[in-house]
Amino acid sequence: MAKLKEILDAESQRQSLEQCRMVCLYPEGTFYRAYEWSAWLCVRYIQDFKATKRKFKGEDAPVVFIGFPVACLPKYTPEGAEVTIAEDKSVALLLAGGVFGDTADVTGLTADFENWKQSVPLAESSKRDAPTVGTGPGGSQRPSRLTDIMHSILAYPIEQKSPLECMLFLADIKRSLADIL
Repeated sequence: MAKLKEILDAESQRQSLEQCRMVCLYPEGTFYRAYEWSAWLCVRYIQDFKATKRKFKGEDAPVVFIGFPVACLPKYTPEGAEVTIAEDKSVALLLAGGVFGDTADVTGLTADFENWKQSVPLAESSKRDAPTVGTGPGGSQRPSRLTDIMHSILAYPIEQKSPLECMLFLADIKRSLADIL
């Protein structure tokens, strides 16, 4: 899988209408994720997905993304879209040519994207749910006890989270457990 920095660089390079129609999906476990412009295209032209905006380590600005199960790709592939699957299992969906209408231009689409991105609320990082005390290997913070992890699990508002957010939280819990066991 591509690194987040590479993905974000590719997402910011939309200079032609054809590039603006490209949805890039990246496999992460049993989910596909679409970031930034691709996420906007998914929400606006494919399905009203719940978009998440959060800060990632090493990135200055928050990143917007959506996700859905890999098995649902056929369900979310619009009619007339060209599908290309790469060796790394990433998917490129080229939306049909008339998706934007006749009056679309790159500048107007970019403004629509920026307005949409600003409207997505910033989610707190799932790291907040695991209390950190002490320093782990490499200077990273880690929970100091199993009871801290248990408290973070009990406090996690699972009913208010998407399946993808729950999966990420579980991955964080698993890493925290591995650090202290």
